[in-house]
Parts: sequence; structure tokens; C-alpha cells
Amino acid sequence: MTAACERLGTLLDSPAPAPATPALGLLRALASAGRLAVSAEDEEAGPWTLAYAPSPAALAAVATGSAPSWGTRLDGKQQKALRRAPGAVFRLPFADPVTGAASGGALSTFTTDWSPFTAACAVAVHPDHEMLAGTEVRRRPYFSGRFVRHPLHGDLLPVWVADWVKPEFGTGAVIVNPAHSVADLEFARSIGLPVRFGLGPHEPGASPASWLTPPVIKTGMVLRAGRHDGLSHEQAVDAYLSDLLEAGHADRAESFSLGRVPLAVLSADPAGAVRWSPALRARSFTEEAGTAAAVSASLRETPLLVAAAEFAAAAPTLVCTAEAVGADLLWLRLLLLDLNVKHSPVLVVPVARVGSAQGVEQQWLDGSLLVAGRPDETVSVKAQLAEQIGRIAKDHAAVGTDSGEPDSAPSQAAGQIFTALSAADFAAVFKAVGPTAKTIRRGGAIGGSERAAFLAALYVLLGLPLPEGFSRDALKGSLTS
Repeated sequence: MTAACERLGTLLDSPAPAPATPALGLLRALASAGRLAVSAEDEEAGPWTLAYAPSPAALAAVATGSAPSWGTRLDGKQQKALRRAPGAVFRLPFADPVTGAASGGALSTFTTDWSPFTAACAVAVHPDHEMLAGTEVRRRPYFSGRFVRHPLHGDLLPVWVADWVKPEFGTGAVIVNPAHSVADLEFARSIGLPVRFGLGPHEPGASPASWLTPPVIKTGMVLRAGRHDGLSHEQAVDAYLSDLLEAGHADRAESFSLGRVPLAVLSADPAGAVRWSPALRARSFTEEAGTAAAVSASLRETPLLVAAAEFAAAAPTLVCTAEAVGADLLWLRLLLLDLNVKHSPVLVVPVARVGSAQGVEQQWLDGSLLVAGRPDETVSVKAQLAEQIGRIAKDHAAVGTDSGEPDSAPSQAAGQIFTALSAADFAAVFKAVGPTAKTIRRGGAIGGSERAAFLAALYVLLGLPLPEGFSRDALKGSLTS
């Protein structure tokens, strides 16, 4: 498939691939957007793995179909590959730690259950979150030094930095509600956060027998929420969201996720071209180390980063396995969206596996695989198909010495071949050359355009040589017509 696409490009004098965009430039852009996550067994000595976590915007563009299409079938497969979670995005305004006054901006969090939201006591972000710009990352977990306001009642909530927060889920920031989550309770106990109740089976009082035991999850009634006291947890979901929507602090949202994928590995190297600060992590690409310790490091790119660099330079034709459509190809598409690469691929050709290919002559095997059916469907190649290709190859030899009858415009047969070639539909190309091959075999006459289309088709499909004096300019004119 790849060879056929390359021959088609050669036939049409496609321009040579542009030089790839430098990988460091792509990593710098991703770091600036907060889309890189760093991991290392030894954070001081490395090696450091740089992984890509797609933005909510890129994920939503593919999931909802608002991104430029890469083909209807491919779009559908990629949409099915994404995990979905309905919920809401809450925006918690940043606040001055001394005065409590608004300090500008807000921290966006995604949540799927906000029935106990009034009892939230903190927010946690991952260590490569964009809100940490201009700061050094320390041993985690740690308090970032920043506060946000609780949008329902105005309490000041500390923002913590923790490794368990996943940049690939939601917005990379998590509301911490220890009384109503097993994971949050464990985190709160480890660092000393308060455990407050926003839901419970009954109203607690001064008697120890009435005190609640955490965690209370999606059950009971609302507690200590003023006018909302006594609502069920289902009613609380609607009431709180209504208040937050009205105040402009929230949006209904659906979170899409795929995980994260490695882009590069950095290794300490005195001769390395990258200046890396373990304290700045991915922001080593965008910020000066200052007083932070830094080392020289060499960069080893993954195939995904190499592909993105080549794609960013010029629109390519992509050939991949059918299995890669919802994996490697989806990662590439999301990455290009986050890099703001505007152009789409010239063509995407997913190739499925071969069901069987028994009794097929080796010299015609590649051609048989190419034309046996749709490339993204499993095909079974039969000996009869290879025999047919062998006969058409002999027809090619017979017509190569004949210039064909002159014609003023491409014939219908030539038009069908050209149409299939221009779409890189190789099975259709092979079907279209069949009538021409039969005419040649019977000694019939064919026009110049039909001869050119026939020779071009067999060059692309089988790699059969073009005769001396073959006019590519005329072929390009016919394709345009």
C-alpha cells in the first residue's frame, strides 16, 4: 500500500517532503499549553519520560466531529475509541492568600458527582499543571501556596500538588472532598486536611452517637448547606448546578479521555542539546532555570513525535494498520490539534490483515493484496486473482510499444481509471483496467488517453515500468480533466 501511494505521488510529480519541524519546537509548544506530563524513577538523575496528555478541547473536537474530517469511517472509529464521562466543569476563582480578594483567573475542575460539593476542603492539581508556571515543583504532595474560592459559599480552599492527579482526566485539577470519597479521604489523612460532611443519613448533633463516619458516598441528605438542607443527593446535584450555572461558575460538560502516550525520553548527557531542570519539569522548555538546578540532556524521540514533526511540515498520505486507527493514528490526530496544525492529511489508508493467500504466485502477491478489496477490510486473496494480474501484466507488455489512437478528450474508460487513481482506490483502479485489458488481448484499438491511463494504473498497482517517452504532463492534464 505504501509503495503504491509513493508511485502515485511520483507519477504526479508530488513535491518532495518538506523538512520536518524540529521536535524541540513541538515539545516547547506542548509544554507551554500544559500538555506534557513528566515521569521518572529518579527525578533528579533521570531518565525523564515526556508523555502527551490531550487537551479537553482536542478530545472534544474529535469526539463531537467538530474537527476537520479524516474520513467518515475513520472519524466514527476514533470517536468510539474515546472514553466518555458526563459531568460538569466548575470554575473556582483564584484568591489572594492574605486578603481573600479575587486575584484573577479561575481554576477549572471536572467532576461527575457534586452532590457533596459544599463540603469540599481543597483542590489538587498534577505537578505539570499550567497554574504552576513560574514556580519550582517540590517533593509531593505539597501546598502550592495558592487558594481558590469555593463558588457556592466563598470558603478559601488550598490548592495542593499531587502525583495521583491525572493530567489526562478532565482538566487535570480535582476537587478534594474527603468525607465523600475513599481516595480523597486517604489523601486528607496523609496530609492533615479537614474531613467535612455535606451529605449524611441524618443530621449530626452534640452526641457522639450521632456523629457520621466517612466516607458517605451518593447517599443520605444534604447537611450544612443553608437553604438546600434536607435535599436528597440527587436533588442536590440539580440545585447546586443550577446555582453555579446562574452565577457563571459552571458548565455542563462531557469529559473525553484516552490516557497519555510517551513522546520522548530525556537522558542526562554532558553533550546534550537540552537544558533540563528537574524542578521545572516540562517547563524547562519554556522557562529559564534561574536558581533551579539544571543538567544537559539528550533527547530520544518516539515514532509518534517524529510523525507529528513530519506532518506539521506538510500534509502527508498516511498508511496504517486498521488497528492503529483508534490508537496510534488517533494519538497523532489529537497531537496535531493541540499543536494547532491546520492541514489535514492528503489521504488516510487503513490496511486490514490478510485472511488467507494460498496458492498465489510470489511475484503477484503484493498486487493481489492491494486490489483484493477495501484496504481497511480483511481480504482473502485467491490464486485466480493472481492469475488475472499475470494476464494483465502481459497485456501491459503488448500495449507498451503502441502509442494508441489519438483522441481529443479522455475516453470514458480512461476517465474511470483516472477517477479511481485520483482517489487512490486501488481496488477500483484494478476493476477499471479490466475492460481495457480485454480489448488489448483481443487485438482491439484503444485511444491515447486510455493507453496512458492503463499504463499509469499498472505502474501504480504493480510497479510495472512506464515506456520510454511516456508523457507525465499529458497524464496530469487528463487527471485534471
